[in-house]
Amino acid sequence: MTPAPLLQIKDLNVTFDQNTPALQGINLTLQRGETLALVGESGSGKSVTALATLGLLADNARVSGSIQLAQGENPAQELVNLDEKGFRRLRGHRMAMIFQEPMTSLNPLHRVEKQIIESLRLHQGLTGETARQRCIELLQAVKLPDPQRLARAWPHQLSGGQRQRVMIAMALSNNPDILLADEPTTALDVTVQQQILDLLRELQQQLGMAILLITHDLNLVRQYSDRVAVMHRGKLVETQNTPELFANPQADYTRQLLNSEPSGQAPALQADAPLLLQVNNLRVEFPRTATSLLPWKKPAPFVAVQDQSLTLHAGETLGIVGESGSGKTTLALALLRLQAIAAGEIKLEGTALNQLKQQQLLPWRRKMQIVFQDPYGSLSPRMTVADIVAEGLKLHQPELSTAQLDAAVCQVLEEVGLETAARFRYPHEFSGGQRQRIAIARALILKPRLLVLDEPTSALDRSVQAQVIQLLRDLQQKHRLSYLFISHDLRVIRALSHRILVMKDGQQVETAATEILFNQPENDYTRALLKAAGF
Repeated sequence: MTPAPLLQIKDLNVTFDQNTPALQGINLTLQRGETLALVGESGSGKSVTALATLGLLADNARVSGSIQLAQGENPAQELVNLDEKGFRRLRGHRMAMIFQEPMTSLNPLHRVEKQIIESLRLHQGLTGETARQRCIELLQAVKLPDPQRLARAWPHQLSGGQRQRVMIAMALSNNPDILLADEPTTALDVTVQQQILDLLRELQQQLGMAILLITHDLNLVRQYSDRVAVMHRGKLVETQNTPELFANPQADYTRQLLNSEPSGQAPALQADAPLLLQVNNLRVEFPRTATSLLPWKKPAPFVAVQDQSLTLHAGETLGIVGESGSGKTTLALALLRLQAIAAGEIKLEGTALNQLKQQQLLPWRRKMQIVFQDPYGSLSPRMTVADIVAEGLKLHQPELSTAQLDAAVCQVLEEVGLETAARFRYPHEFSGGQRQRIAIARALILKPRLLVLDEPTSALDRSVQAQVIQLLRDLQQKHRLSYLFISHDLRVIRALSHRILVMKDGQQVETAATEILFNQPENDYTRALLKAAGF
């Protein structure tokens, strides 16, 4: 006899103000100790399903159907129309969630330990040193280095992957019955992905915890889920046991998802392509605060990037890979002069940028642009798309009229595959993939020579990833752009890069042409990265 499910969703429907259904007739079950993967493209309703389960939908959401949470010997608890007080008793205790974008989920005004301890205090009554020690244990459990120091850090001082691990520690703090994990490994490199998911599986076995895993990474689904539910446009397309779904998908949409693996290669590089960027012996340091034991002694600085040298030609893509905290983003910010450097030389088109003052850098800024990892956090929620995209152009070309600015915005939006009418809307009205296209448009409108792409596809499902990769290829060929492409997804890196640079602990481990590095890696760390990614 099949045991009663821990969570049962029956005929769930969610509609927002526009009267367009976000969810239509969703039926799902989740057994104790089971991992159910929820997959589908951006906007398919995966996150809405999780938010409805936790009672976190916006006030304008209209919900019908049934969501029942088992209560042991007692009748199951109905969650649809449960009041806020009732949900607060469940959230973080019986049900916890790991959100997709940790920078917008963590409070920037509180240190890491305060945010974790808050949950421990509310649900377990832990305070003082007992709560702090439990906080340190949780940070150790999610493999964060130097947990004592990171517990005292602010969210902005952590890398994207480190922030995601803090979110996982918070979610696991009260040993929940159900963990709703919305892209929990999005910001993590492949080796840490494995560690985190192995950890979740271990905790799942110990606690009998059920996991609803929302992800676009089909490799993780294949390895870590028991069953898979495929969603498309708010409907459930197909549900099968994981091996059966990968071996014999029934729905056309499922087959399309499985076939949307990043593929192809970077556009051919011209043999006589001029040198655009040259970096010699770059070093970035961060000061450390004195310890309470030796307050008079100034500690040695933390070296985030150590003696990095690289070159980049016009029309070339250099992929930068490495684990979270390895210095990838710090290196990119230093090259853009957005991060102070301790030593080294940065030359763009032969000009030493490291010798220029901020005012002298202004004409060079338009030649160097960046697309950030988190499109929702990097786009102002108070500005329309037109204002966001045109902001840089207004600064660099103040003589342009309103009509000229609008024409430029329309042109670049069409170039990145968005309708011109989108310029009147706000960022929250778009899916993740569309927001990333807006971020690319904002960078492209200035016609840069160098574009830094910091995990631009990490938050996107596979089908949208493929579209963005093709867009970047087309734009590179059309404008002869040079890319510094930072990613932990080696399949995406392979599809877009001419050369790859591998970083670890701020140092350059290995650099080689893409296919040479994939087929003949020289360093043990590179081999470990490739193995973890399934190569």
